[in-house]
Amino acid sequence: RQLREVAVPEVDTYVYGKMCAGAGSKPAALTLTKDNIYLEILKANNALDNSQVPEEGRQIVVTPDTLLLMKQCKDIIMETDIGNDLRLRGVVSNLDGANVLKVPASRLPKNFGFMVCHPCATVAPTKLESYNTHINPPGINGQLIEGRICYDAFVLDNKKMAIYYQENKPAA
Repeated sequence: RQLREVAVPEVDTYVYGKMCAGAGSKPAALTLTKDNIYLEILKANNALDNSQVPEEGRQIVVTPDTLLLMKQCKDIIMETDIGNDLRLRGVVSNLDGANVLKVPASRLPKNFGFMVCHPCATVAPTKLESYNTHINPPGINGQLIEGRICYDAFVLDNKKMAIYYQENKPAA
C-alpha cells in the first residue's frame, strides 16, 4: 500500500514535472474548452510531426478535467453510429494516432492542460530499489517492510522537441 499510495505517486509527480519543465514546445497558456481542445491537440501533434518525432508510441497525457472536455468535444468522436456508441460509453483512448493517458491532477504541475510526448525524449532511471521484510520485529506483531528507492528523470536535449506541453489558463 505504501508503494501504491506514496512511492509511485511521488516518482510520477517528479517525472511529469521534469518533462513539463524540459518540454521543447511550450506555447503560451490558454484556456482549454470543449470547443478548442481538439484543435490544440492537433497543433501539438503537428509540432511533433515538424520536429520529425516518430508517430508510433506518442502519448497524450491529460488530467481527468481535460479528458472531460475531450469527451464533450463533438470533433473528437465523429457523428457516426460507432462514434455515438463510443461517446455513450465515455471512451476516448486514441486521438490523432496517439494513446490518451489519464493521470490524476495531483501528480501533474499546477494548471496542467495536456502534454503530447514520445518516450524517446525522457529517461527515468531507478538506480536503487530495495525492500526488506521483517517478520514480527520487536514491538510489532506482523510484518514490517522497510525500503528505499533512488530515482531521477532527464529530458534529453537533442530529443526535447518530442515533448509538447500546453498549460491551461484557468477561466476567469
